Amino acid sequence: MKEKEKELQLKDSKLMDALALENSLKAEIKHLEHTVFELEATNQTLKDEHQALQMAFTALEEKYHKVQEENSELMARWLSQKMKEADVMNQENDRFFRHKQERLQKDLEDAASEPVQIQAEAITGVYMRGVTPICLSASLPTKAQCILDAHEGEVNAVLWSPTGSLFATGGSDRKIKLWDYNGGQCTCKGTLLGSNAGITALEFDFDEAFVLGASNDYASRLWSLSDQRLRHTLTGHSGKVLTAKFLGDSTKVVTGSHDRTLKIWDLHTRACSKTIFAGSSCNDLVTLHASSIISGHFDKRVRFWDPRSDQTINEISLQGRITSLALSPDRATLLACTREDTLKVIDLRMNQVVYTLSADNFKVAFDYSRAVFSPDGSYAMAGSSDGTLYIWNIKKEKVERTLKEHTHAIMACSWHPSGSVILSSEKQKKVVLWSDI
Repeated sequence: MKEKEKELQLKDSKLMDALALENSLKAEIKHLEHTVFELEATNQTLKDEHQALQMAFTALEEKYHKVQEENSELMARWLSQKMKEADVMNQENDRFFRHKQERLQKDLEDAASEPVQIQAEAITGVYMRGVTPICLSASLPTKAQCILDAHEGEVNAVLWSPTGSLFATGGSDRKIKLWDYNGGQCTCKGTLLGSNAGITALEFDFDEAFVLGASNDYASRLWSLSDQRLRHTLTGHSGKVLTAKFLGDSTKVVTGSHDRTLKIWDLHTRACSKTIFAGSSCNDLVTLHASSIISGHFDKRVRFWDPRSDQTINEISLQGRITSLALSPDRATLLACTREDTLKVIDLRMNQVVYTLSADNFKVAFDYSRAVFSPDGSYAMAGSSDGTLYIWNIKKEKVERTLKEHTHAIMACSWHPSGSVILSSEKQKKVVLWSDI
């Protein structure tokens, strides 16, 4: 009897354990079902998010393709516009060259119709104001005819007037001096005052009535040659003005500055009519038929500007900082002097470098060293840091002559419009006039 009771108790115990296990498993099943429900809900949310992202991606992809198509269309239109502008510039160059050739032909015909004693002029070195010399072939001087202590310090700029009847020098002593060249002798005929810092660049107007000077005092100034009086002071730059040129005629001026801007000035109102943000310090600039400005910059780029717009119409990148720019007599070629110790000859019609001029010992001394073409466009000239003046034959790409008289680095040079006389200036006071006369 007791054994049966024990068996029943054992069975009841097992039954209770089984029931407890069953209840535990049922609770776990419910927990797992709840977990599965939550996971299904999360999965559905993720599916919905994925679908939404997929739709957003599709929309963005369509927008991207549309923007790509618009960009391609804009690039095509931009290239087309650039080609049109290049064609316009080439046409203007052609017109200017034809006009110059016609004027030259007329001058030659007029000169041939009456006797002219050219030899006497060549011997005396006298040039008449108002009569621009005609240079058919430039000659290369071999000797220093005049050595001048032109200024009290650096002579940053030297320039012949359009007729060659006089030349101007600008120095760190804040003065511009005017010099007569007569009978092989150089005589100071006046000093232009008014600048508050060193003169950095000079420019004569075509009629030889005014001289324009850029200065380190953040300004440029205009003097009249007839009475040697200061007429205009153009202020507005926030850095040194490194270059100033007339734009078309003597009523407009364009200046380039260390403050990375170009400014166009109206001399009638004595005010800045336009400011162009160039993006880099402008060391020099030239103007092309009043329809284009070409600037050379510290960031090694030559930029082409339309005065009516703030945007570049072309850009050429070189290997060195650009110190100066000069136009050839036919205005179809640009000469760029760079701190990589080379001169680059750029064909403006092809917008590319066609000649590179260099020499073993030629070193560009300053960020504002100036190089020039000869009046017939056959030669290029620049000064070196050791005081040597180099003259290259452009088409042969070789040094044709070196002239040594300076004892300090040469800063600027200028070729007489007749092609027979050369000027060069140095870091320490001196200006040298080179001639075979």
